[in-house]
Amino acid sequence: MHIEVITDHSRFLALGSVWNKLLERSGIDHPFLTHEWISIWWDCFAESATPYILTVMSGADIIAIAPLMINRARLYGCPIRRLQAIVNVYTERFDLLLGDRPQEVCELMWAYLKDHADQWDVLELRQLPGNSQTLTHLPGLIERDGYRVGRWSANEAPYVAIRQPWETYYQSLKKAHRSNVRNHTRQLERHGPVTLDIVAIDDRWEADMEDALKLEAVSWKVDEGTSLRSRQESALFYRRMLQRAAQLGWLHMCFLKVGPVRIAVRISLLYRNKLFMLKSGYNETYHRYSPGQVLTECLLREAWVKKWDEVDFLGEDERWKLSWATDRRPHSWLFVFPNRVKSRLLHGMKFRVIPSIRQSNLFPTVRRTMLKFGVPIHGD
Repeated sequence: MHIEVITDHSRFLALGSVWNKLLERSGIDHPFLTHEWISIWWDCFAESATPYILTVMSGADIIAIAPLMINRARLYGCPIRRLQAIVNVYTERFDLLLGDRPQEVCELMWAYLKDHADQWDVLELRQLPGNSQTLTHLPGLIERDGYRVGRWSANEAPYVAIRQPWETYYQSLKKAHRSNVRNHTRQLERHGPVTLDIVAIDDRWEADMEDALKLEAVSWKVDEGTSLRSRQESALFYRRMLQRAAQLGWLHMCFLKVGPVRIAVRISLLYRNKLFMLKSGYNETYHRYSPGQVLTECLLREAWVKKWDEVDFLGEDERWKLSWATDRRPHSWLFVFPNRVKSRLLHGMKFRVIPSIRQSNLFPTVRRTMLKFGVPIHGD
């Protein structure tokens, strides 16, 4: 076995079928590491980054892939070369594609990264799920060689595991929650029949997408800058990704209708018999009826009828998600720092100094001062 590094975008694009077959052999059951997701992401968000994709070769065959990129950034005001996962806030989950021999290929990948540590100041792997093979095999190898390793606990994404009859699951929900959703559904029915409208790519694709974007852009998302329309590149990414997902049969864009009017939307991907809820929104005129919750119940009923394995809400463990969830999936960020003075100092800042300051009464003052000088407290 040996390592080949892909730093050319065209070579990455040529990997499509090999990449996705390896994804399946690696047991990765979400769409965020598919070649389609990564390639469209790259076109929309990569900016000045360079691909740094490690491929583990066994003869002429690729048996593992580390989807990485390298760019220049700042960490606590210090210029760094950051080797990182090909992700941003729109990528809910990440991992290395380790194939059938995770321990061996992790050893080979780490040996290569260690031998070329003069090319990077920090290795950052975001959004690794709790059952990640990367988390199982990689940190021990790194610590064995005396490199600094840090791990952050990130979000715990709520999900519904479909493993019992619908009525058993439904009765397990809080009585007050069930009652609220029933009441809101009845109130909506006074305005017209409440139905689901599930769309895929068709002659009305642009109109359907425009309706979804309008509903997703609720006022609080616009105010916080988290709406898809808040950034040109995020709107472009979702348009392109969802159109490609529709062609592949993954798209599940679902509107809640009252009579002929679409009042809420849930944009999801149905991948390997699991539904991943990406974005949602609603017409604020109907806010008092909790249309998002009514839509969620309709979608969950459909999940049981279609015999899907799971409905993943993704993101943070918000209260409305927890009212439906059966489980939560933890995620971590893994940081690796080479054995150099600057990198050791940065590790100390991130995992000793900043956590200590956060626990002190001085934190608000320090935070304001750092932000005043344009230095994010998280070092992102």
